[in-house]
Amino acid sequence: MKVGLIGLKGHYGVVLEGLKLLEDVELVAVADNEDERLRNFPSADVRKYKNWRELLDRERLDAVVETDMDGRRAEVLVECARRRLPVLAEKPLAMNLEQLEAVRQAVQESGIRLSMLLTMRFESPYRVFRDLVLSGRVGKVCLASAQKSYKLGRRPAWQKDRRTFSGVIPFIGVHALDLIRWTTGEEFTEVMAYHGNTGHPEAGDMEDQAVLSLKLSGGGSADVRLDYCRPRGAPTHGDDRLRVAGSYGVVEAMSGRVVLITQEEGPRELLLPEPGNAFVDFVESLRTGRPFGVPQEDAFRITEVVLKARASAETGRPVRL
Repeated sequence: MKVGLIGLKGHYGVVLEGLKLLEDVELVAVADNEDERLRNFPSADVRKYKNWRELLDRERLDAVVETDMDGRRAEVLVECARRRLPVLAEKPLAMNLEQLEAVRQAVQESGIRLSMLLTMRFESPYRVFRDLVLSGRVGKVCLASAQKSYKLGRRPAWQKDRRTFSGVIPFIGVHALDLIRWTTGEEFTEVMAYHGNTGHPEAGDMEDQAVLSLKLSGGGSADVRLDYCRPRGAPTHGDDRLRVAGSYGVVEAMSGRVVLITQEEGPRELLLPEPGNAFVDFVESLRTGRPFGVPQEDAFRITEVVLKARASAETGRPVRL
């Protein structure tokens, strides 16, 4: 299988790690508009392009991985669909609902298979977390809460411009919202969101915080907290948390640990399974025909949710989902 990589802005490290675990899969070409990123790419055997269309024109590919800036994604996905190339895409799938519909239509008309880099689904804590909740260990879901807190660091120019960056809710909130939806089996029905840049003017159009309150289809509620305020002195780049409170118990994932408390049992830390890899899942699904770990209907739905949540923050009004 010959794979092309378009963009060196996102989770392309997942591809490099996955290649070590796969046989008969070759990354043959990469495209990025920045010379420095191409020079620093850790594989000398890969053909390099400044223009992603030139890569698609010249290479004979079996699949594409797209990890470019947000503002270019929809155009790339529509073109890959036109060429009938399956795609593993960065998130979100589009900058706005109109672009999302164009991608959806192109994928449906071409019949290609598409998945999205919701990499947290493949991390060990959230896999066991999901099994617990869906098996009924915490009872009926009453409240789901998620947090993603990151160090701001030095942000690239494309993330400081709303023309090329989708915003903190679509960019990192997509992971938190997907985890809630995936681990609980609940659907979001309404959202009220707020976002802004309160303390980091150097980040330009990029927000440094956001909060979302959501209604769940089963009658419960959810909340998501996002920020780029994690101090430089913190031991890790990110502080991710997920908690579900149910009618029978509470399960929480934090700092790589999962702890369950029930009505009959005190806090118990759970054993974690081996982690997965989103690129390996993508390749093996293409080979066998089995469903992706992130099915395309989930990719489209969660992109719709984050874009509507951003609209809520921009308008100051709740939005039906």
